[in-house]
Amino acid sequence: MTNSRPTKQQTTDANWRYEDLHVMLWALGFIDSLTYPNQLCNVAQDAKLFRGLTGRQFKQRARLRTKKEILDQADLMLRLDWACVDARTKKQPAPGKLDSGVVYERHYALNWLINYMNQGWDDITTDT
Repeated sequence: MTNSRPTKQQTTDANWRYEDLHVMLWALGFIDSLTYPNQLCNVAQDAKLFRGLTGRQFKQRARLRTKKEILDQADLMLRLDWACVDARTKKQPAPGKLDSGVVYERHYALNWLINYMNQGWDDITTDT
């Protein structure tokens, strides 16, 4: 963010983080559902969800999804990611027209949310 002259790789890496943001917006209830991961998220549409909100307004509007919803998505992304990895090892395209990059980033973000291998929150604070 502070680098005024990022490398091409840094720009690519930062752009992929929009997929993580998309998952976070879903987890906080700003997005109704995560679509089938066969294409990149719509960054402009996601930005409209919180553009102009103060930090306080953002927090007031956020509604963390239940543990079950988050864990169900994490399980789905784990399975889809393994399907993409399996296809890649066999030098085949990802099954079901999945975008393996989108699947990977969603898997990464959801792992962070569920604190997989101590890489995320200490606890998801919802009771259900």
